[in-house]
Amino acid sequence: MLIAVLSVLFGSVILDQLTKAIVVSQMALYEEVPFLPGLIRFYHTRNTGAAFSMFSDNRWVFMVFSVIAMIIMTYLLVKFHGRHWLLSVSLAAVLGGGIGNMIDRVLSGYVVDFLDFQFMKFAVFNVADIFVTCGSVALAVYILFIEPKVEKRLQEQKEAASAAEEGTHEGNDDGDQ
Repeated sequence: MLIAVLSVLFGSVILDQLTKAIVVSQMALYEEVPFLPGLIRFYHTRNTGAAFSMFSDNRWVFMVFSVIAMIIMTYLLVKFHGRHWLLSVSLAAVLGGGIGNMIDRVLSGYVVDFLDFQFMKFAVFNVADIFVTCGSVALAVYILFIEPKVEKRLQEQKEAASAAEEGTHEGNDDGDQ
């Protein structure tokens, strides 16, 4: 499972940074290139804030919040590694996406966005945003539907181990009377 987690984590950062580098090198700022006409286009833009350009006037506050969130994700990933594959992979996806966007914020002061839905009104986004969103949805699914089952299984294992421990102590009774 460690290989899958590291693949998602590093793969998301590499894929994000690679796609952004291609966009920056091949497209002028605000240039549009059709990809799937009527569905999605490439549109090179910059985002100085959070999602949907929120907090663009408070970049440093948002960056501090992002770093704290990434530290928490890293802590959770390490603490609960091995608990369930979906928990680990979803945390790795959120963390990798966060790192991808943080690299842009630190190096450039903005995030490169380039994916634009044409069939609906939506913010322009990037590969890191996809990983953060998909990882967050997977994490919600885990918390809502899988975590209660995992917790129940762990509790049953703990009770069985405790009962076995008590059984061995009773079996070691020397019979002093």
